[in-house]
Amino acid sequence: MTASSARPTVASVRPVVLALAPPAPGVSHGTTLPCLETLGGSRLIERLLGTLDEVGLPSAVVVAPHDAVATLRTVLGDRCQVIGSSADRREALTAALGATDDELLLLHDAERALTPASTISEVLSALEAETDAVLPVVAMTDSVKDARPDGLRNIDRSTVVGMQSPRLLRREILQDALARPLRDTAHGSSGHFDEILAALENGAAVRTVHGSHAGFAVVDRLSLWQAQISLGLARDTSHRYGLARRA
Repeated sequence: MTASSARPTVASVRPVVLALAPPAPGVSHGTTLPCLETLGGSRLIERLLGTLDEVGLPSAVVVAPHDAVATLRTVLGDRCQVIGSSADRREALTAALGATDDELLLLHDAERALTPASTISEVLSALEAETDAVLPVVAMTDSVKDARPDGLRNIDRSTVVGMQSPRLLRREILQDALARPLRDTAHGSSGHFDEILAALENGAAVRTVHGSHAGFAVVDRLSLWQAQISLGLARDTSHRYGLARRA
């Protein structure tokens, strides 16, 4: 892969917010997306857009399923461009490419709305001439096993990380990842398309930076409760001040 430029200026990077997570019990009360959940007086997606503004990035392009576009446009007004797609990540990224001609794209999942500005800034500053993409990662702390026909095998957790948002990619790298047929290695653990895995499959040079434990995805009742705790809106010792652990 050939990189076209060195470290970007903030103004040269277009944020793309992917609001694709489906609604879940206990989240998205009467709405169509978890990122429309209110947390501490503001919606999750508004918190994320505020953080992107804090970093100094241009206005974002928000991609959402067609049935959520009208609601998002009402909520966000003229703050950013909202375009519709299917909930399929690959199709959503293709739609994002069609809506912008920027050479550097910062892809951020809307449900990872508590990602701090410091993490975003570190991702932006890590792109160098020989780098095609950058993403934040966190060390794996859960027990991880390799399931084989003859039983479970331990995996060295020091070699495993969890991928987060935002992901900074050069436009040509994302285009190439979307255009080529995918093997199983281009899909994440959920079985869905992952642009970083697809870029790696195509030989891209991907750099990682330290992520944040605040960058988890708020997609269900438990993760919303965890988000309340992280913002001091709930306590881990009593259901009275937060969400119940069980749906």
